[in-house]
Amino acid sequence: MGKNSKILIVDDEAVGRQLLEAILFPENFELYFAESGHEAFEKALDLIPDLVLLDVMMPDINGFEVCKKLRSNKMLASVPIIIITALDDKDSMKKGFIAGANDYISKPYDRIEVLNKVKNVI
Repeated sequence: MGKNSKILIVDDEAVGRQLLEAILFPENFELYFAESGHEAFEKALDLIPDLVLLDVMMPDINGFEVCKKLRSNKMLASVPIIIITALDDKDSMKKGFIAGANDYISKPYDRIEVLNKVKNVI
């Protein structure tokens, strides 16, 4: 499962990217990283990943907008997206699903939750 599965991790904070890398790297996923919404869209077009782990709170364009942009592109519309964020209120969750996210993970990360959700989506 893991070796051929490409995951694009999008988070403007290095700590967030490193935590997800520490959880997913041992599972043999191919990991790619983006630090902004614009970079995420460009990398997604180049890679056509099997999954995007997308932070919401970023300085350029937020994750909800990136999610909508990914969903509106023919090549990327079916790529699964899991929103990752410190926003754990119901309105933010609803906004993520309306934007097109497949699932939602709240920070701080729970290793088992992340692995289960990633494996279920892939």
